[in-house]
Amino acid sequence: MCFLPIQHRSAITSVLALAMTWPLPIHAAAEAFAGRYQTISSNCRFTPTKGQKRGCRLIQIDGRTATIVSLRFLGAGDQPGSSQRLTFVASASTTTPLLSCNLGNCRLETASWQGRISSVSEANYDADGLAEGVPKAWAVSQGSCSVRDRRILCSADVPGGGQVSAEAQL
Repeated sequence: MCFLPIQHRSAITSVLALAMTWPLPIHAAAEAFAGRYQTISSNCRFTPTKGQKRGCRLIQIDGRTATIVSLRFLGAGDQPGSSQRLTFVASASTTTPLLSCNLGNCRLETASWQGRISSVSEANYDADGLAEGVPKAWAVSQGSCSVRDRRILCSADVPGGGQVSAEAQL
């Protein structure tokens, strides 16, 4: 077995330590779209598959990739303290990204954005934040989300003839 002299071992250790702290170019590129934009809206409504229009207060937009985002609308459930969430997953139809993120915190990048919805899910939670059953999810063949003038609008047809939609002022 061969051992390096002490001077070489400390030099190698220093180089490895420096390399571990050096920022990687891919890291900066990934952060440009990965993260969450969250806001409270006083003008927010969504219609789940049961067709009863509900008010919502919280909107979360999560950057998944440079072109894929999830748009979640959170509102009150049927029982006091419970909540319902309607989530749309959309891929951008435009080249301008919807979000600009830094270390997971995002802001809206553009005043105009269009996306095609690929799936929709809805979930219900009790007053303790526990899921009330298994969330429902559907692949969507027709649906879109858009952002214009700080207003977001999503609408999709779900299998079986139903439609879900959401709109909010950002």
